[in-house]
Amino acid sequence: MNGPVFSFVQPQKAEKPYTVSEINQGVGSIIEAGNTLVWVEGELSNFKKASSGHCYLKLKDAQSQIPAVIWKNVASELSFEPQDGMQIIAIASVRVYTRGGYYQLDLHKIQPAGVGALFAAFEKLKRKLEAQGLFDPARKKPLPPRIGRLGVITSKNGAALHDIVKVTRSRSRRIDIIVIDVPVQGEKAAPAIVQAIRDMNTFGAADCIIVGRGGGSIEDLWAFNEESVALAIAQSTIPIICAVGHEIDFTIADFVADVRAPTPSAAAEMAIADDEQNRRYFIARAQYIARRFISYFSTVRSSYQRLLQRPGLRRAMRITVEARQTADDLQQRRRRAMENILRHLRDRLGRAASHLHALSPLNTLARGFSVVAKTDGTVLKNVADVAAGERIAIRFFKGEAQADVVKRTE
Repeated sequence: MNGPVFSFVQPQKAEKPYTVSEINQGVGSIIEAGNTLVWVEGELSNFKKASSGHCYLKLKDAQSQIPAVIWKNVASELSFEPQDGMQIIAIASVRVYTRGGYYQLDLHKIQPAGVGALFAAFEKLKRKLEAQGLFDPARKKPLPPRIGRLGVITSKNGAALHDIVKVTRSRSRRIDIIVIDVPVQGEKAAPAIVQAIRDMNTFGAADCIIVGRGGGSIEDLWAFNEESVALAIAQSTIPIICAVGHEIDFTIADFVADVRAPTPSAAAEMAIADDEQNRRYFIARAQYIARRFISYFSTVRSSYQRLLQRPGLRRAMRITVEARQTADDLQQRRRRAMENILRHLRDRLGRAASHLHALSPLNTLARGFSVVAKTDGTVLKNVADVAAGERIAIRFFKGEAQADVVKRTE
């Protein structure tokens, strides 16, 4: 008989038995640890939609079946009406329902089985690019801490652009938004997205780029599963955030991008720092630093006051104060001595000036005397030094005059 082999060990009497809930929780932790998304194909059975909007069903094939659930947010995005007997392909994760004691599938993305070829192409390209290292976190660029210009590559008519602009403006009014309008589905979408990414890089038009669109079926989102788009994202020197569809949507572009955002709004939140939040943070930090400084200086002042009360320091301070006062006294004495010397010199200078004034020729002229000289400036002291008819210059106390000698008397 093939199957698991169980080994039973007699528990110690001192051991506390596990509860049923603890066993279910433990099994759930084991199953869900490292759980990843998987592709699963099967037939819908016992499909029921609850009043809450959640859908419960069985997913089965010819040999087995698994309970499954489609949560309300996923069910509201379905582009078709699930029915019993319908063959589907889904992205799912395994989860343990601890209350019921069984495991089930949470279905995150569902498509009719007719699109199986697209899923196969998706998986093939995903394996190829992963092998080339395009999904390696080590090659991905970090987002810049501050963004002045945000590039957006999407349709100008889509809700994604509106959401990105709205969130960006609510977080900062200083950001320039540069939009390149591209189709986001159809045959022309992938080439247009590739060219837009290259143009952004060529002209250095942005600090960070958001590439994306709103949700849709796998066919609608297929442009973001094209290899050319993936390579353009990987080759971009500007960090790229991929925001395609809703949180449950995954594309090849998501794996290659530097950052994957669940929605366009979330992409804007990741890229743009909240100015108001930053302002509150810096105010809080400044207040904290101010409080620490006040506390520190209060402690230093208390220590200084206690230090001043020590007898030895008080004696040293008294000596210092007395030395300072003595220095002030000496400086005042030097000032008074210097003033006395200057006063004595000033008196001597005054007497010398009076004596020179008395000897000054100008002083003599002021008493009515004049100075007579030749026109060449030679002062005449004797009448013999001048001839009749010769021109002479006469200098008075105020002014000068010229005269001709009419007669000379010796």
